[in-house]
Amino acid sequence: MNNKPYHHGDLRNNLIEAGIDLINREGITGFSLRKVAAKCNVSHAAPYSHFKDIDDLICAMGEHVTKQFMKKLKASMIGQKRNPKSISILGEAYISFFIENPQYFQFLFYSSGITIDLDNDNTDDYPPFVLFREAAYQMFRSIRLPEDEYLKTLITLWSMVHGISSLLTNKNIRYSGNWNDIFKNNILFRRGHNEDYST
Repeated sequence: MNNKPYHHGDLRNNLIEAGIDLINREGITGFSLRKVAAKCNVSHAAPYSHFKDIDDLICAMGEHVTKQFMKKLKASMIGQKRNPKSISILGEAYISFFIENPQYFQFLFYSSGITIDLDNDNTDDYPPFVLFREAAYQMFRSIRLPEDEYLKTLITLWSMVHGISSLLTNKNIRYSGNWNDIFKNNILFRRGHNEDYST
């Protein structure tokens, strides 16, 4: 019989954070509610008071990270809605989120099951990406970028912030500088805000 005590703090969030750490370490095949419970030092039955099964926990993990991610991105956009440079501000917030929460990157983009359809601008996709796309298109309109250039330019910009986030969350990659400076000083952004493509 398992005599481990129930956690008296915020058990649901503790299980979610433990689940993210576990799935990053062992992958989806080594993931189970029993292991998450053991990591939180609670009985094997305790997680079932919050999640009906392993899929429900993984879904909650994704929602937990997405909520925090969106909060960070939206906070950076306050008062910036009409600013053509909002994509730069949003990109910095995107990178900063993963500087502050490196454990979330691997889970979010490799284990959470999110889908981002780059071929379809009309899909809701993943909310943080939708917000990034909207800010990018606002910039494209302000610099009069031809519409047939939107998608590949969006992919280039997203590759930049996402790629930097991927590098900074990789424990085997060391860099003593400021990751956000790489993004802010990129020639594409510095030129983009001052260039009019209509001429």
